[in-house]
Amino acid sequence: MTDEHEHDSGHDHDETAADPRPRVRAIQSLLVEKGIISTDAVDDAIAAYERDIGPQNGARVVARAWTDPAFEERLLEDAPAAIDEFDFDVGIQHIDVKKNTADVHNAVVCTLCSCYPWSLLGLPPTWYKTPSYRSRMVREPRAVLEEFGLGIDDGIDINVWDSSSEIRYMVLPRRPEGTDGYDEDELANLVTRDSMIGVERLDHETTDAESTADGGHADPDGAFADLLGVDAEPTFSEPWQARAFGVTVTLYDGGDSFDWSAFQRRLIEAIEATPTDAYATDGNRDTGTDAAATERIYYDQWHTALERLLVSHAILDPDAIDTRAAAFAAGDRTAEEFIEGDRAH
Repeated sequence: MTDEHEHDSGHDHDETAADPRPRVRAIQSLLVEKGIISTDAVDDAIAAYERDIGPQNGARVVARAWTDPAFEERLLEDAPAAIDEFDFDVGIQHIDVKKNTADVHNAVVCTLCSCYPWSLLGLPPTWYKTPSYRSRMVREPRAVLEEFGLGIDDGIDINVWDSSSEIRYMVLPRRPEGTDGYDEDELANLVTRDSMIGVERLDHETTDAESTADGGHADPDGAFADLLGVDAEPTFSEPWQARAFGVTVTLYDGGDSFDWSAFQRRLIEAIEATPTDAYATDGNRDTGTDAAATERIYYDQWHTALERLLVSHAILDPDAIDTRAAAFAAGDRTAEEFIEGDRAH
C-alpha cells in the first residue's frame, strides 16, 4: 500500500460520519471479508498494547544501561541494535535515545501529531496528544516542565526532541542516587514512563512499584492535570478507539504493503484540520479539555486517516463503507459479530 496510485475521491460521508463507531466497525468488517485482516489478529493487537507492550520495556532498557556501561554506549550509538538484545521488537521505526546528564536535560514531544516509541513506552498518554503540550513544549520547555513539577536550574540546558514518523526519541533518565546496591530488576521498577519522556525526575525515595504500575505519573490529579486540564487516562476510553487502533496496527504488522508514512501524513492532515476550539470542554479554548474529549478527538482523527488511506489506495470503496456503516448504525448489523459467533465478519 504505497502512495503510487492515489485515488482520493473527496467522497462525502452520510450521517454516520458524525459517529465514528459504525464507520470503524464497517472498515474492520470489510477488511476481514476481503481476507486482508482477521478479527482475531485485531483482538491480539489490542490486547498486546493493553497488557504486554508498555513502559516496562523501556524501563528494562534503562535499567540495563544504568548497570552496564558497554550496553549504554551501544544504546546511545545505535539504539535499535542495542534494544535488539531484548526479547521484544521495536519494529521498523528508528529509535534514538538521549541521555540526561548533570548539565543537560532532554524531553520528547511530537509537534505534528503524537509520534511515540510504542514498543518501548506503550501508548502515548492523553496529555502528550494535546495541542497545549505539542505547542508549548517546544516554545517554553522550562515553564512546561516546571508545571509538571520538574524544576530545571537555569544552568542546565534543555534539549527538546521532536519525534516524527521516521525517528522516535526516548530519554535515558539519570539514575537515582542511593541505588548503588540495586539489581537490574529493582532499578527497572523505579523507571516511569514520564521519566522516559523527560517530564519527570526519578527519586528512589519517592518512586516505587505502585507509582509505575501504569508507567505514568504517580499523581493523576497533580502536575499535568493542572497544566493541561486532563486527568489520568485509560488505555482506550471506548471500544471503538481500540478497534481503530487495532485495525491499523494489524495492517501495519501484516507486512510491507501498509505504508505507515502515508498513514502518518493523513493523520497529520486530520489533526491540522481540527480547530483548537474542538478540544475545549465547552467550546471555549481557554478552559482546557478533559481526557475523554482528547481521546475521542484523537482516535476520530486516527480512524479518519485510516479510512482516507484505504479509500485513496482503492483498498476499500467509499460507498461500501457508507453502506456498511449505515447498517451498523441502524442495528441491521451489530458489534456482537466481533466478539462472538462467526468471526469471519
